[in-house]
Amino acid sequence: MTSSSATYSALVGAASPTDLLADLKNLKNSVIGNTWKKVEVVEDEQLLTLLLSLLRVPTADAEGHDISMELMGETAVIIGALANVGNLTLRPLLIAETPSHLLNLISSLTSTDSTPNKYIDRLLPQLLRALRNILVSTADMVWGHMWGVGAERKVVGTGLVGVDIISEVDAGKGKEVPGRNKAWKVEAVRSLGLIFEPTNLTTLLSILQTCPETQNLLPLYQLFSRLVALPSHRQALASWQPPSEIGSASNEPGPSALKLSDIPSAAPASSVQRATEMPFIIYHLVSTIILINPETGSSYGGGNRRQNPKLVEAALDLLAALIKGQPNIAAAIRSWSSSSSSAWGEGGIGDDVEFGEGEGDVLITREFISRLVSMLLLCPTGVRIAAASCLTNIVKAHKSSRPSDRVRSVIINFQLIDEIVRLLKTEGLEERVKLCFILAALVSDDAPLQQMAADKGCPAQLINILLSINEEEGKGELGNDLASRSREATLLALASLAMQYEPTRSYISDCNPPILSHILSALSHPSYGVRAAACQLARALSRTVAILRTTLVDSGVGEEVIKVLKREVDGRLKNERGNDDDEGDVELGERVWTVEVAASATICNLIADFSPLKTSLLREGGLDLLCDLTRSAHEPLALNALWALKNLTFHAMESTKLQVTLTLGWERLRSLMAPSTPLALRVQAFEITQNLLAEATAPEISRTVDNLGEKELLDLVTNAAREGEKVELRIPALYVLSNLALGNERLRGSIVGRVEILEVLSGALNSKLDPLKVPSLRTLRHLIESNAKTHRPRQGMVDLFQPYQLKPRLKELAEASASLDVCQAAVGLLDVLDRGREGGGVSSGGR
Repeated sequence: MTSSSATYSALVGAASPTDLLADLKNLKNSVIGNTWKKVEVVEDEQLLTLLLSLLRVPTADAEGHDISMELMGETAVIIGALANVGNLTLRPLLIAETPSHLLNLISSLTSTDSTPNKYIDRLLPQLLRALRNILVSTADMVWGHMWGVGAERKVVGTGLVGVDIISEVDAGKGKEVPGRNKAWKVEAVRSLGLIFEPTNLTTLLSILQTCPETQNLLPLYQLFSRLVALPSHRQALASWQPPSEIGSASNEPGPSALKLSDIPSAAPASSVQRATEMPFIIYHLVSTIILINPETGSSYGGGNRRQNPKLVEAALDLLAALIKGQPNIAAAIRSWSSSSSSAWGEGGIGDDVEFGEGEGDVLITREFISRLVSMLLLCPTGVRIAAASCLTNIVKAHKSSRPSDRVRSVIINFQLIDEIVRLLKTEGLEERVKLCFILAALVSDDAPLQQMAADKGCPAQLINILLSINEEEGKGELGNDLASRSREATLLALASLAMQYEPTRSYISDCNPPILSHILSALSHPSYGVRAAACQLARALSRTVAILRTTLVDSGVGEEVIKVLKREVDGRLKNERGNDDDEGDVELGERVWTVEVAASATICNLIADFSPLKTSLLREGGLDLLCDLTRSAHEPLALNALWALKNLTFHAMESTKLQVTLTLGWERLRSLMAPSTPLALRVQAFEITQNLLAEATAPEISRTVDNLGEKELLDLVTNAAREGEKVELRIPALYVLSNLALGNERLRGSIVGRVEILEVLSGALNSKLDPLKVPSLRTLRHLIESNAKTHRPRQGMVDLFQPYQLKPRLKELAEASASLDVCQAAVGLLDVLDRGREGGGVSSGGR
């Protein structure tokens, strides 16, 4: 008999509830800290079923009510411990729908007045911790670690700076395999949305008001901060209102609406007006955090009891997750402050806070951003890092036009850079991982901040961290998971620091000892995150021409990125083909696009017109690969593939253009320009067509038009260039039209034979946007000018455009436009028209 079967027999054979409770405590002690014991327990279906049967709230008059409540509490602790192992123990727990059991139990416990407070106080934290453990572990399994991918783990989403980490589509799909293997995966995905269902969300968020003790708030904050990764989850949490507010006639804040005066750690409702646009959860978190004295860690309510730093850290983490990419919420928080007079009690955090205007009241002004900055500088390390994440998300989400806000943002950025650099020097690897991700987000797309970080020696510091990771891992001093996440975070931070700042790129390229070999090895690392981060760093370095043409080529990094993309695609296709027969330890969700997106984005830079890596791409079968990827269901990947094809055809020889069109296919190119194609892909398709026509002879233009279909092409161009379409689409469509106007007489006749095209050109000239005027002027010149050498006009074309008052409009543009390009184009076309007038007659010669 196995030990788990013996445990089951002991529990079933317990002579009394008291003996059963003792056996449960023994089981609890045996599983805590013992991974294999946990696996053994969950693999025993009978034992697991028995444990779950103990998760029920007995009726108040049931015999043995007290002991049943204790049994439930001990079982919840065991379930919470079992969930911490990960994949090995999660599958049976998910198949048994354990999260649903826990949520129903929490609802039953908190929704009835018959449950004595002593049971709620003891059991509710145990149930919430169990729910947190199982759902956070499930999220780590499905989505990857919150701070880095980790060893041998796959994540959902791009994992790139500036891109939302998780995709709704990717997160909701699983491999279609039969039986239990499929069942647990479906349940895993379903369970991650359970807490955001309206009834469950009300149950959990009501606890913030009814049971606001630290032991309840901490697991709730941690649970929500991990699971709000999906936009739909964020929306559900942010839009929730207390039932007392729904449908109320008045939105005026106050105790009757919010009942925040019952929350010991929150600002009283009468002290701060909750703007109607500020979600309840945001208001609750801000109100909680604002009352913490950063110098002492205690509540401003007085007393000697200190606030739990873990609670403050968790509140900040949840707030940061909710603010990310939400400019309206970030703006509301930036302007959030309260001035309130308060008479503090002596009991500290545990007492109700009373506000009044009586004698002896103390006036305290709270401005939330200032409080966050104070926490960044004065609190324990975990809180400081969480405050840095929160501040970063606020300043990145809200780009205010007010001078005072902009100055304040600059000051906050300085403080953030200073503190991050300081903490990177003193803290351990786990903290450094978080700091690197925060740094990468902070400096992304911000050249001045990248320069500031470089001036403080941040690139050198990160390179030293990277080298030390490799050294310590080689000695066996680091676990694979932490080493992988540390390497990913460091590479990503270096990529962000180098993306817009050339001196950092040169420093990384030329540093001694060199790190290009470490980037090369990272491109084949087992961790998705490391490979994606290495691609990002290679992409940043490739933005310097000298580095692209020499260092990236000589080190082999450039060619390896091309091979990485091929390996990733081959692996994904192999994985998809093997789904039906795979009954083993398969991954949840679609094989992720992380490295494919990062590698294809890098290739866009690697194959610029001056790059020697163009040949490598063609030699490695990269052209076929890119053309296949234009059909990807994942739009960012298809976009990168089209962008790479655009760069490949830019200033390319006719043979290269022919190779691209034969591989991609004319029908595919035509379909990509159609209105049904997503805008970003459609723009790239027009720009590829623009490159195919650029520098082409009239016969070459004719071949392109014949292959695409003259009528179909002109229809596509007209639809894309007309007023009402997005400017980014109209511009390349007009340039395509400009190139087509250099074709033969038949094609020019077809162009001017369409009144709608003439209207498009006229509308572009009248536009307020100079980028639309330039291609329109070029099109008109190509239509009118008969010979590039003599610059004489075609009189028929001049007559055709007479009703459009072309010359007066050109003179106005030449004299009044602030754009040099527009002025030059207008003057050039006027010169062509004037040549026609000067050379109108034919000389009779002498006699």
